[in-house]
Amino acid sequence: MSAVKKAKSQKKKSKQVAGEAATVREAQPAEPIRPIITLTTDFGDGYYAGATKGAILDVCPQACLVDITHQITSHDVLEASFSLLCSYPYYPLHTVHLVIVDPGVGSERRGIIVSAGQQIFVGPDNGVFSLVYSRERVDKVICIDSSRHFRTQVSSTFHGRDVFGPVAAWLARGSPMESFGEETVDYVGGTVLPVQKIGENLLEGMVIHVDKFGNVITSLSPADLSDLLGRTGTPKFIVKGREINRQYKFYAEAEPGEVFSLVGSSGYYELAAHRESASAILDVTRGEGIEVEIS
Repeated sequence: MSAVKKAKSQKKKSKQVAGEAATVREAQPAEPIRPIITLTTDFGDGYYAGATKGAILDVCPQACLVDITHQITSHDVLEASFSLLCSYPYYPLHTVHLVIVDPGVGSERRGIIVSAGQQIFVGPDNGVFSLVYSRERVDKVICIDSSRHFRTQVSSTFHGRDVFGPVAAWLARGSPMESFGEETVDYVGGTVLPVQKIGENLLEGMVIHVDKFGNVITSLSPADLSDLLGRTGTPKFIVKGREINRQYKFYAEAEPGEVFSLVGSSGYYELAAHRESASAILDVTRGEGIEVEIS
């Protein structure tokens, strides 16, 4: 399957997932009373998140800071992109989303500001916004070059605190994107989640996330089944030689410990086990290959 067709399929299913959030956003006022800045990082429980918040509030003390998560696996750009994808549509228009998963900090990788979906995204140009690109039309991308918006002393190992945090704060205060640098069109592009047709009624994908409950989120969606197989029906998942052919609408429909599939809140298929960890039962982690067949 061509990359163009994959991208079209990804955009289609992403728009379906975002539909409810978009309806809510249309009913909201154009501007929130307080500027909102969300944070998605791999900082964990150390002082990094607190220091970054301090740098933001030093510039924009009225900002409402919202932690999406600081528990992204270290350096895991795809996990950050997926967590952002599942979160940003539910915030008011013009929210600033700060994403700091930056294994290339201090190198020649660029910092960027992205305007898409009437929201603003700030972070390194390393793919953390790739799934946003697959869902939204990108209005503008700016390279962050204006050092006057940084802290006076910039550490080469902590751009989250000294560069991206202050830039997000200045944006929340109303500074126009154009004041931070020049527009670019050669930013790191969108990631198409791995899905391919490998048989007449068979697709192959992968596990893209395992949540704290042990639910196994796949790269496969109902849109993939209709777009790539041209049909709908009851999906049967095959992972590590095990077949999962029971599908429910919600977790409590299943018996305790029963492994089944459902369409999760992200819009992608999940493998779950009621009140138990499907990941542990199936012995799968992120990156595991998975197949789905229409019966």
